[in-house]
Parts: sequence; structure tokens; C-alpha cells
Amino acid sequence: MPTFKTGEMFRATGFIIVTTNSFLTSEVKVVMGRGAAWQLKRKIPGIEKTFGKMILDTCGHLGKYGLLFHGNYGAAQVKYHFKEMADLDLIEFSMIKLSLEAKKDRKTIFNINYPGIGNGRLKESDVKPALRMLPDNVYVWKKGR
Repeated sequence: MPTFKTGEMFRATGFIIVTTNSFLTSEVKVVMGRGAAWQLKRKIPGIEKTFGKMILDTCGHLGKYGLLFHGNYGAAQVKYHFKEMADLDLIEFSMIKLSLEAKKDRKTIFNINYPGIGNGRLKESDVKPALRMLPDNVYVWKKGR
């Protein structure tokens, strides 16, 4: 079971993973316009182009990639189009990939914003079953109020 945290994920050590989509602009940038994805884009200028190219090479515009890493940063797919609601099946697919990565290196912390809530418009109670498979070195973050 993952470790649930409240606070500022971007101050944590380990990998920082944000939830996102697979909508690519004409400049091959993945749309990262809200929430933790937007924060990462501000923190690491050009990351939307880096992930966009990876998405293009993996599955293409509006395709299915699940989870990508670039350095200490990751993108976990929760939707295809940025305007859609988050997709529970896609969240589960992405969390399976995250679980496999986290189990390879149990000493490393993998931080991810709580998938599908917020701009994804899902309820925590709907998403939580898809998170149960994650090991305890995955920290699932919610912003403090």
C-alpha cells in the first residue's frame, strides 16, 4: 500500500511524478496546464517538450503510454485529452507501471500527486482502489489546505 502524504510534493526527495495526458500541441509539447503538471513545467522549463517527444515516440498524439521518466521526473497518464475527466482504467494501467518501477528499487521514493482528483474530476474514493497495488515507497500527495 502506498504512503499517503499532505503538503508540498515538490519539496520531497526522490522521483517527482505528475499526472498528465497525451494531447500533443503542434510543437509536440504535452499540455501541462494545471495542477502539479503545471508546477513541474514552471520548475523545469522545456519538460513539456521533452515529455511530448517521448509520448510521440511511444504512442503518438492521444495515445496510451502510462508512465514516462526523464531524469528524476515522471509523467503518469490519467487521461488522453487534457479537457476530459480522468479515466480509471488508464489510472490503473499507469499505476501498474509505477508499481513495477517502484518495486525494482525499494530504497528510492517515488512521489506522485494523487491521480485523477482535482482537474481529473474524480473522487478520491473512486481512485483509491487503483492505488492499493503501489508499494510503500510510493508517496501519494495531496496539497495542504
